[in-house]
Amino acid sequence: MNRKRLIYVVIAGIAAVGVLSWICAELRAESRRPFSVPILMYHDVGETANSPWCVPIETFRAQMISLREQGFKTTLPSDIASNRQWGKPLPRKPVIITFDDGYLSNFTVIEPVLKENGLRAIIYLITGQVAETAANRREYEGKKCLVWPEVSAMQKRGTFVFGGHSQSHGNLAASGEPLPDLAECLKQLKLHGIRKPFAFCYPFGQYNQNTIKAVQEAGFQTAVVCEDAVASIGPATNLFALPRVSVMGGSHDFKLLNKEADAKYKTLIYRLVHTGVPLEISAGLRGTGNESDIWLPARTISRGEFDLQFMLPDADMANTQKKLEIWDKHRLFKLATINR
Repeated sequence: MNRKRLIYVVIAGIAAVGVLSWICAELRAESRRPFSVPILMYHDVGETANSPWCVPIETFRAQMISLREQGFKTTLPSDIASNRQWGKPLPRKPVIITFDDGYLSNFTVIEPVLKENGLRAIIYLITGQVAETAANRREYEGKKCLVWPEVSAMQKRGTFVFGGHSQSHGNLAASGEPLPDLAECLKQLKLHGIRKPFAFCYPFGQYNQNTIKAVQEAGFQTAVVCEDAVASIGPATNLFALPRVSVMGGSHDFKLLNKEADAKYKTLIYRLVHTGVPLEISAGLRGTGNESDIWLPARTISRGEFDLQFMLPDADMANTQKKLEIWDKHRLFKLATINR
Protein backbone atom coordinates (compact mmCIF):
# COMPACT_ATOMS: atom_id res chain seq x y z
CA MET A 1 0.00 0.00 0.00
CA ASN A 2 1.50 3.33 -1.03
CA ARG A 3 1.74 6.24 1.33
CA LYS A 4 -1.08 8.25 -0.28
CA ARG A 5 -3.53 5.37 -0.03
CA LEU A 6 -2.48 4.75 3.59
CA ILE A 7 -3.25 8.36 4.43
CA TYR A 8 -6.74 8.00 2.88
CA VAL A 9 -7.36 4.82 4.88
CA VAL A 10 -6.29 6.49 8.12
CA ILE A 11 -8.48 9.53 7.44
CA ALA A 12 -11.45 7.31 6.58
CA GLY A 13 -10.89 5.31 9.76
CA ILE A 14 -10.78 8.44 11.90
CA ALA A 15 -13.97 9.69 10.24
CA ALA A 16 -15.69 6.36 10.84
CA VAL A 17 -14.70 6.39 14.49
CA GLY A 18 -16.01 9.94 14.78
CA VAL A 19 -19.36 9.01 13.19
CA LEU A 20 -19.65 5.94 15.42
CA SER A 21 -18.87 8.02 18.50
CA TRP A 22 -21.51 10.56 17.47
CA ILE A 23 -24.12 7.81 16.97
CA CYS A 24 -23.31 6.31 20.37
CA ALA A 25 -23.55 9.73 22.01
CA GLU A 26 -26.92 10.35 20.35
CA LEU A 27 -28.23 6.97 21.51
CA ARG A 28 -27.04 7.65 25.06
CA ALA A 29 -28.79 11.02 24.99
CA GLU A 30 -31.95 9.38 23.66
CA SER A 31 -31.93 6.84 26.49
CA ARG A 32 -31.79 9.71 29.02
CA ARG A 33 -34.46 11.87 27.38
CA PRO A 34 -37.64 11.87 29.53
CA PHE A 35 -40.92 11.54 27.66
CA SER A 36 -44.57 10.76 28.33
CA VAL A 37 -46.36 7.75 26.91
CA PRO A 38 -50.02 6.85 27.51
CA ILE A 39 -50.28 3.11 28.11
CA LEU A 40 -53.95 2.37 27.46
CA MET A 41 -55.58 -0.38 29.51
CA TYR A 42 -58.44 -2.26 27.86
CA HIS A 43 -60.07 -5.53 28.87
CA ASP A 44 -62.86 -6.33 26.43
CA VAL A 45 -64.61 -4.77 23.45
CA GLY A 46 -68.16 -5.83 22.71
CA GLU A 47 -71.84 -5.04 23.06
CA THR A 48 -72.09 -4.62 26.86
CA ALA A 49 -73.26 -1.06 27.58
CA ASN A 50 -73.22 -1.07 31.38
CA SER A 51 -69.79 -2.54 32.18
CA PRO A 52 -66.82 -0.28 32.92
CA TRP A 53 -64.55 -3.06 31.62
CA CYS A 54 -66.19 -3.52 28.21
CA VAL A 55 -65.86 -0.75 25.61
CA PRO A 56 -68.64 -0.71 22.98
CA ILE A 57 -67.43 -1.69 19.51
CA GLU A 58 -68.22 1.62 17.80
CA THR A 59 -66.69 3.57 20.67
CA PHE A 60 -63.50 1.55 20.34
CA ARG A 61 -63.40 2.10 16.58
CA ALA A 62 -63.82 5.86 17.10
CA GLN A 63 -61.02 5.84 19.69
CA MET A 64 -58.58 4.13 17.33
CA ILE A 65 -59.45 6.56 14.54
CA SER A 66 -58.91 9.43 16.98
CA LEU A 67 -55.47 8.14 17.99
CA ARG A 68 -54.45 7.89 14.35
CA GLU A 69 -55.78 11.36 13.49
CA GLN A 70 -54.04 12.91 16.51
CA GLY A 71 -50.73 11.58 15.19
CA PHE A 72 -50.12 8.90 17.80
CA LYS A 73 -47.90 6.00 16.76
CA THR A 74 -48.14 2.69 18.58
CA THR A 75 -45.08 1.33 20.29
CA LEU A 76 -44.63 -1.69 22.58
CA PRO A 77 -43.26 -2.37 26.08
CA SER A 78 -40.20 -3.97 24.47
CA ASP A 79 -39.47 -0.65 22.74
CA ILE A 80 -39.55 1.13 26.09
CA ALA A 81 -37.01 -1.38 27.44
CA SER A 82 -34.81 -0.97 24.35
CA ASN A 83 -34.97 2.82 24.69
CA ARG A 84 -33.73 2.48 28.25
CA GLN A 85 -30.99 -0.04 27.40
CA TRP A 86 -29.45 1.47 24.28
CA GLY A 87 -31.45 4.53 23.30
CA LYS A 88 -33.71 3.04 20.63
CA PRO A 89 -35.61 6.03 19.20
CA LEU A 90 -39.34 6.18 19.87
CA PRO A 91 -42.10 7.93 17.88
CA ARG A 92 -42.74 11.62 18.51
CA LYS A 93 -46.17 10.80 19.97
CA PRO A 94 -45.94 7.24 21.31
CA VAL A 95 -48.86 5.27 22.69
CA ILE A 96 -49.02 1.68 23.95
CA ILE A 97 -52.33 -0.20 23.65
CA THR A 98 -52.78 -3.10 26.07
CA PHE A 99 -55.48 -5.74 26.56
CA ASP A 100 -55.73 -7.84 29.71
CA ASP A 101 -56.87 -11.47 30.09
CA GLY A 102 -56.85 -12.70 26.47
CA TYR A 103 -60.49 -12.81 25.39
CA LEU A 104 -61.63 -14.18 22.04
CA SER A 105 -62.84 -10.67 21.14
CA ASN A 106 -59.19 -9.71 20.65
CA PHE A 107 -59.26 -11.92 17.55
CA THR A 108 -62.83 -11.49 16.31
CA VAL A 109 -63.44 -7.78 17.01
CA ILE A 110 -60.32 -5.87 17.99
CA GLU A 111 -57.67 -7.10 15.55
CA PRO A 112 -59.55 -5.92 12.41
CA VAL A 113 -60.06 -2.42 13.88
CA LEU A 114 -56.40 -2.08 14.82
CA LYS A 115 -55.32 -3.26 11.37
CA GLU A 116 -57.65 -0.77 9.66
CA ASN A 117 -55.88 2.04 11.48
CA GLY A 118 -52.31 0.78 11.22
CA LEU A 119 -52.01 0.22 14.98
CA ARG A 120 -50.42 -2.52 17.07
CA ALA A 121 -51.10 -3.72 20.61
CA ILE A 122 -50.08 -6.23 23.27
CA ILE A 123 -52.32 -8.85 24.90
CA TYR A 124 -51.42 -10.05 28.39
CA LEU A 125 -52.52 -13.68 28.54
CA ILE A 126 -53.71 -15.63 31.56
CA THR A 127 -51.81 -18.65 30.30
CA GLY A 128 -53.80 -21.12 32.39
CA GLN A 129 -56.94 -20.04 30.53
CA VAL A 130 -55.51 -20.58 27.03
CA ALA A 131 -56.51 -24.02 25.76
CA GLU A 132 -54.68 -26.07 23.14
CA THR A 133 -57.68 -26.38 20.79
CA ALA A 134 -60.94 -24.59 20.05
CA ALA A 135 -62.83 -27.71 21.11
CA ASN A 136 -61.46 -27.21 24.62
CA ARG A 137 -61.82 -23.42 24.69
CA ARG A 138 -61.99 -22.02 28.22
CA GLU A 139 -63.81 -19.04 29.68
CA TYR A 140 -62.77 -16.38 32.14
CA GLU A 141 -65.46 -14.42 33.98
CA GLY A 142 -68.06 -15.81 31.58
CA LYS A 143 -66.21 -14.76 28.42
CA LYS A 144 -64.52 -17.01 25.90
CA CYS A 145 -60.72 -16.93 25.80
CA LEU A 146 -58.25 -17.34 22.97
CA VAL A 147 -56.67 -20.72 22.21
CA TRP A 148 -52.99 -21.23 21.38
CA PRO A 149 -53.44 -21.76 17.60
CA GLU A 150 -55.24 -18.40 17.43
CA VAL A 151 -52.50 -16.75 19.47
CA SER A 152 -49.85 -18.18 17.12
CA ALA A 153 -51.70 -16.98 14.01
CA MET A 154 -52.23 -13.51 15.47
CA GLN A 155 -48.54 -13.22 16.36
CA LYS A 156 -47.57 -14.12 12.79
CA ARG A 157 -49.86 -11.42 11.38
CA GLY A 158 -48.01 -8.87 13.51
CA THR A 159 -50.84 -6.68 14.78
CA PHE A 160 -50.51 -8.20 18.25
CA VAL A 161 -47.63 -9.24 20.46
CA PHE A 162 -48.22 -11.23 23.63
CA GLY A 163 -47.14 -11.06 27.25
CA GLY A 164 -48.01 -12.74 30.52
CA HIS A 165 -50.83 -12.01 32.98
CA SER A 166 -49.82 -14.92 35.26
CA GLN A 167 -50.75 -18.58 35.03
CA SER A 168 -53.70 -18.53 37.41
CA HIS A 169 -54.67 -14.83 37.73
CA GLY A 170 -54.25 -14.97 41.47
CA ASN A 171 -53.19 -12.00 43.57
CA LEU A 172 -49.42 -12.39 43.44
CA ALA A 173 -48.90 -9.61 45.98
CA ALA A 174 -50.77 -11.68 48.54
CA SER A 175 -48.78 -14.81 47.72
CA GLY A 176 -45.78 -15.71 49.78
CA GLU A 177 -44.22 -17.46 46.78
CA PRO A 178 -45.22 -15.73 43.50
CA LEU A 179 -42.26 -17.08 41.52
CA PRO A 180 -43.69 -20.58 40.71
CA ASP A 181 -46.80 -19.05 39.08
CA LEU A 182 -44.68 -16.57 37.15
CA ALA A 183 -42.22 -19.24 36.05
CA GLU A 184 -45.08 -21.45 34.78
CA CYS A 185 -46.59 -18.48 32.93
CA LEU A 186 -43.30 -17.76 31.16
CA LYS A 187 -42.80 -21.48 30.47
CA GLN A 188 -46.15 -21.63 28.67
CA LEU A 189 -45.37 -18.51 26.64
CA LYS A 190 -42.06 -19.98 25.51
CA LEU A 191 -43.56 -23.43 24.89
CA HIS A 192 -46.11 -21.92 22.50
CA GLY A 193 -43.67 -19.80 20.54
CA ILE A 194 -44.30 -16.37 22.02
CA ARG A 195 -41.39 -14.15 21.10
CA LYS A 196 -39.24 -12.45 23.69
CA PRO A 197 -38.54 -10.01 25.28
CA PHE A 198 -41.35 -10.88 27.65
CA ALA A 199 -43.69 -8.32 29.20
CA PHE A 200 -45.92 -8.83 32.24
CA CYS A 201 -49.14 -7.42 33.70
CA TYR A 202 -49.90 -7.86 37.42
CA PRO A 203 -53.28 -9.55 38.12
CA PHE A 204 -55.67 -7.01 39.65
CA GLY A 205 -52.83 -4.51 39.38
CA GLN A 206 -51.55 -5.72 42.75
CA TYR A 207 -47.80 -5.69 43.28
CA ASN A 208 -45.09 -5.07 45.87
CA GLN A 209 -41.33 -5.35 46.07
CA ASN A 210 -41.59 -9.13 46.41
CA THR A 211 -43.63 -9.49 43.21
CA ILE A 212 -41.36 -7.08 41.32
CA LYS A 213 -38.35 -9.17 42.31
CA ALA A 214 -40.12 -12.39 41.26
CA VAL A 215 -41.15 -10.91 37.90
CA GLN A 216 -37.53 -9.98 37.24
CA GLU A 217 -36.22 -13.37 38.35
CA ALA A 218 -38.75 -15.17 36.14
CA GLY A 219 -37.32 -13.40 33.09
CA PHE A 220 -39.77 -10.61 32.24
CA GLN A 221 -38.36 -7.23 31.15
CA THR A 222 -41.28 -4.90 31.87
CA ALA A 223 -44.48 -4.95 33.92
CA VAL A 224 -47.59 -2.75 33.97
CA VAL A 225 -49.94 -1.88 36.82
CA CYS A 226 -53.43 -0.35 37.09
CA GLU A 227 -52.52 3.09 38.43
CA ASP A 228 -54.50 5.53 36.27
CA ALA A 229 -51.79 7.84 34.96
CA VAL A 230 -49.75 8.63 31.86
CA ALA A 231 -46.35 6.98 32.17
CA SER A 232 -43.36 9.30 32.41
CA ILE A 233 -40.38 7.43 31.02
CA GLY A 234 -36.89 8.46 32.03
CA PRO A 235 -33.68 7.13 33.60
CA ALA A 236 -35.35 6.80 37.02
CA THR A 237 -38.54 5.09 35.79
CA ASN A 238 -39.27 1.67 37.27
CA LEU A 239 -39.95 -0.48 34.20
CA PHE A 240 -41.63 -3.04 36.47
CA ALA A 241 -44.32 -0.64 37.71
CA LEU A 242 -45.48 1.23 34.61
CA PRO A 243 -48.83 3.01 35.14
CA ARG A 244 -51.64 2.79 32.61
CA VAL A 245 -54.56 4.94 31.50
CA SER A 246 -57.84 3.20 32.36
CA VAL A 247 -60.09 3.32 29.29
CA MET A 248 -63.58 3.19 30.77
CA GLY A 249 -66.17 1.04 29.06
CA GLY A 250 -69.94 1.28 29.08
CA SER A 251 -72.04 3.97 27.43
CA HIS A 252 -71.59 7.69 28.02
CA ASP A 253 -74.21 10.15 26.79
CA PHE A 254 -74.24 13.88 27.58
CA LYS A 255 -77.17 16.25 27.02
CA LEU A 256 -77.32 19.97 27.64
CA LEU A 257 -80.16 21.08 29.95
CA ASN A 258 -79.32 24.76 30.35
CA LYS A 259 -76.59 27.35 29.76
CA GLU A 260 -76.29 30.57 31.79
CA ALA A 261 -73.92 33.44 30.98
CA ASP A 262 -73.14 36.21 33.46
CA ALA A 263 -71.04 39.01 31.96
CA LYS A 264 -70.85 40.83 35.28
CA TYR A 265 -69.15 37.95 37.07
CA LYS A 266 -67.49 36.66 33.88
CA THR A 267 -68.91 33.17 34.31
CA LEU A 268 -70.49 30.63 32.03
CA ILE A 269 -72.38 27.71 33.55
CA TYR A 270 -73.51 24.61 31.69
CA ARG A 271 -75.98 22.22 33.29
CA LEU A 272 -75.87 18.77 31.72
CA VAL A 273 -77.16 15.29 32.35
CA HIS A 274 -74.95 12.23 32.01
CA THR A 275 -76.28 8.77 31.22
CA GLY A 276 -73.76 6.01 31.72
CA VAL A 277 -71.25 4.52 34.13
CA PRO A 278 -69.25 6.92 36.37
CA LEU A 279 -65.98 8.23 34.98
CA GLU A 280 -63.49 11.07 35.25
CA ILE A 281 -63.82 13.81 32.65
CA SER A 282 -61.97 16.91 31.54
CA ALA A 283 -64.21 19.69 30.16
CA GLY A 284 -63.02 22.63 28.09
CA LEU A 285 -64.28 25.65 26.15
CA ARG A 286 -62.92 25.61 22.62
CA GLY A 287 -63.17 28.05 19.75
CA THR A 288 -62.98 31.16 21.92
CA GLY A 289 -61.56 33.47 19.28
CA ASN A 290 -58.00 34.57 19.92
CA GLU A 291 -58.15 33.42 23.52
CA SER A 292 -56.61 30.18 24.68
CA ASP A 293 -58.85 27.20 25.38
CA ILE A 294 -60.23 27.14 28.92
CA TRP A 295 -60.10 23.81 30.73
CA LEU A 296 -61.58 22.83 34.07
CA PRO A 297 -59.74 20.46 36.42
CA ALA A 298 -60.56 16.80 35.86
CA ARG A 299 -63.44 15.53 37.99
CA THR A 300 -65.50 12.39 38.52
CA ILE A 301 -69.12 12.43 37.40
CA SER A 302 -71.84 9.90 38.09
CA ARG A 303 -75.14 9.23 36.38
CA GLY A 304 -77.45 12.26 36.53
CA GLU A 305 -77.23 16.05 36.41
CA PHE A 306 -74.06 18.07 36.95
CA ASP A 307 -72.78 21.62 36.39
CA LEU A 308 -69.68 22.94 34.66
CA GLN A 309 -68.74 26.48 35.66
CA PHE A 310 -66.13 28.39 33.68
CA MET A 311 -64.46 31.61 34.83
CA LEU A 312 -63.82 33.75 31.76
CA PRO A 313 -60.85 36.10 31.29
CA ASP A 314 -63.04 38.61 29.43
CA ALA A 315 -66.65 39.55 30.24
CA ASP A 316 -67.50 39.85 26.54
CA MET A 317 -66.72 36.17 26.10
CA ALA A 318 -69.80 35.26 28.13
CA ASN A 319 -72.02 36.10 25.16
CA THR A 320 -69.88 34.88 22.29
CA GLN A 321 -70.24 31.57 20.52
CA LYS A 322 -68.32 28.79 22.22
CA LYS A 323 -67.99 25.06 21.89
CA LEU A 324 -68.00 22.86 24.98
CA GLU A 325 -65.99 19.67 24.68
CA ILE A 326 -65.94 16.80 27.16
CA TRP A 327 -62.94 14.46 27.10
CA ASP A 328 -61.61 11.71 29.32
CA LYS A 329 -59.45 12.97 32.19
CA HIS A 330 -56.23 12.55 30.17
CA ARG A 331 -57.68 14.32 27.08
CA LEU A 332 -57.00 11.40 24.78
CA PHE A 333 -60.58 10.70 23.64
CA LYS A 334 -63.39 13.15 23.06
CA LEU A 335 -66.68 12.07 24.65
CA ALA A 336 -69.01 14.85 23.55
CA THR A 337 -69.22 18.21 21.76
CA ILE A 338 -71.89 20.77 22.65
CA ASN A 339 -72.06 23.71 20.23
CA ARG A 340 -74.73 25.87 21.78
